[in-house]
Amino acid sequence: MTGPSYHALLAVDIESYGRRTELVQGAVRGTMYACVQQAAGESGLPWDDCVALDRGDSIILLVPPSVAPTVLLDPFVARLDRVLRGHRVLSSGTAAVRLRVAVHAGFISPDERGWMGTAINSTCRMLDAQLLRDVLAASTRADVALIVSDNFYQAMVIQGHVQLDATTFHPVRVRQKETDLRAWVHVPGYPRPDGLPADEDGEPPTTTAADAATAADAATAADAATAADAATGAAPANGGGPRIGGHAKVGGGIAGGDIHVSFGGGLR
Repeated sequence: MTGPSYHALLAVDIESYGRRTELVQGAVRGTMYACVQQAAGESGLPWDDCVALDRGDSIILLVPPSVAPTVLLDPFVARLDRVLRGHRVLSSGTAAVRLRVAVHAGFISPDERGWMGTAINSTCRMLDAQLLRDVLAASTRADVALIVSDNFYQAMVIQGHVQLDATTFHPVRVRQKETDLRAWVHVPGYPRPDGLPADEDGEPPTTTAADAATAADAATAADAATAADAATGAAPANGGGPRIGGHAKVGGGIAGGDIHVSFGGGLR
C-alpha cells in the first residue's frame, strides 16, 4: 500500500437530490458533472489529472499536488455559479441544479478499494453540514454555497493568494458525527449570505465535555468532603461557620426563648 500524500480536495453535492424521481436524478447527475467539468476547464483545474470519487449525488475530487490549490476558490467558485445559473435559465424547476461545495486539504492514502483519510472524512462532514444546506436554501440569488476548512482559509484567503474578499467569508462551527471543526462559508455575490446561524462565531464551545466531567468530579469530591466533615464533626476546609457534629442535639425554644444544646459529640 502506498503511503499518504498531500492533496487539495473539492467536493460538490446536489441540493434536494433525494426529493426527485429517479429519472430526474439521472438528468441532474449528468448536469452536475457537465457543469463542474466546464467550470474546472475555465478555471485551469485539469479534470483529467484529478481523481473523481462518485457518490451518487456528489463528487469528491482529489486534486494532484502539482495543481495550485488556489484555483479551487478563485476563479472556480464564481465560474461554477455562473455555469449553473446559465443552466437554470434553460431548465425546468425539477431539473435545475444548485450545489453545495466544500474545499479542504490534507493527507490521504490509496488502498485496494480507493482512497481514505481524515481529510476526506472532514470534507464530507463540511459538505453535509445542515448549516451549509440552510445557507444555500436561503441564498436564492446564487446557485453555489461554499464552505472552506479553516486551514485552507488561513493559507489561501487570509494570505491574499486569491482575489476573493476575506470579509465575505464567515466563520462557522461544523459538528457532524465525530467531527468538530472551524470552517468558513462564502456565497458568490453576497457580502454575508442569508441563512447563517445568528449565534455562530466559528469558535469551539466554551465548556467542553471534558470540562463538564472535571467540574462534576470536583463537585462530587466536595460533596464527599462535606459529608465526611459532618460525620466526624471536623471543621470545614473553607473555614465556614459553626458546625454541630457527633450526637449533638438541639431542643426547645421559639423565637426569643431559650435554646438548649446537649452534646454527645462536639460543637465547632
